[in-house]
Amino acid sequence: MIKKQYKWLSFSILSILLAGCGLFSNQETTEPNPKPPTEEIEEVVPEDENEPKETIDKQDLNVWLPRLDNVRYSYEGIGNEYATFDWTPQFNQENYYQFVTDNGGTKTAEIYEYKENEVVRIFQRPETYFRDNFSEIGNFTDQREEEVILKAPIEVGNSWSSNENDYEITAIDHEIEVPAGTYQTIEVTINMDDMVVKRYYAKDVGLVSEVSETEGMTIESNLETITTETPEVLPFFVYIPDEQAMGLDQVEAELTLNTNDPARVAITQLLSGQNESYKEINILSEGAEINYLFLNDENVVEVDVTSAFEENMAGSTGELFGIYTFVNTLSKYYGTQEVLLTVDGRPYNGSHITLEEGEVFTLNEEMVNEQ
Repeated sequence: MIKKQYKWLSFSILSILLAGCGLFSNQETTEPNPKPPTEEIEEVVPEDENEPKETIDKQDLNVWLPRLDNVRYSYEGIGNEYATFDWTPQFNQENYYQFVTDNGGTKTAEIYEYKENEVVRIFQRPETYFRDNFSEIGNFTDQREEEVILKAPIEVGNSWSSNENDYEITAIDHEIEVPAGTYQTIEVTINMDDMVVKRYYAKDVGLVSEVSETEGMTIESNLETITTETPEVLPFFVYIPDEQAMGLDQVEAELTLNTNDPARVAITQLLSGQNESYKEINILSEGAEINYLFLNDENVVEVDVTSAFEENMAGSTGELFGIYTFVNTLSKYYGTQEVLLTVDGRPYNGSHITLEEGEVFTLNEEMVNEQ
């Protein structure tokens, strides 16, 4: 039997950019007219129809926090090396928008939920170097703490408290110059215990600047570049048998993922030799596919594959290598030690290796050749 060992990672980082949604609706009302009109009556136009479109747009939170796909925002940092970061969207589905920020020290996944008149951060997980759809999985409940990032109406003086922080819209039509250009923005001021943060959002762009002041120190993150039609690229290390079939060699590859692409599909294609850039990698049994793949709350990788995975193993040595090329590869990707491998929902049951319900495979470092 293979014993379980669970680990948990935690950290914290600045939250960045996102989207929300808020709309106004009005019903037109008319007075009853008991007598036929004797003269032409002037049409009554509802008040909102006379309101300039620009004013209405300003109240739509999507304007200030647009939901963008396949884009990368790069921010220049001042005052702290970790104030420089990249921002990339991962999933844009229904009321949820998941993105990741990378400041060179850690990668943090966050989820924003769009409610009628507010944008709420509902999830924040540091040290996340893989892609999982956390809103779909619904795990990591200890990292689900709500904080209202932006709230309608967009007007000076609008204030709210959330997660022990005090927010206020302190300026509109505020011009700010950053490396990416000059923008008209709204200014949101956040008072924390020992820090004051000012965030500047521009129409159809999102966050263009964040300025933090604490104990006489000022830290800035200013938008430097916007790169469109850009997928997320993740490093991915694959373990393949060496030429003598005596051990495993590590091969470096990449996963290229567009917004809303599940990582399991790209991983299946890569490991089955379907990726044109890495034809030498082909460790999945013929016809095998990954049904689902994610990291659970106990830091164990859960992966379910089709029956072709265990049916096409050749001999005891082939089965051993077939399992651990897969297990070690997934362990490396998720940065963990254990993999719960199931086949169409049941425990793995091969010709020479069989697991009990809930039993896991453990990263086998002894099989890996020294680089």
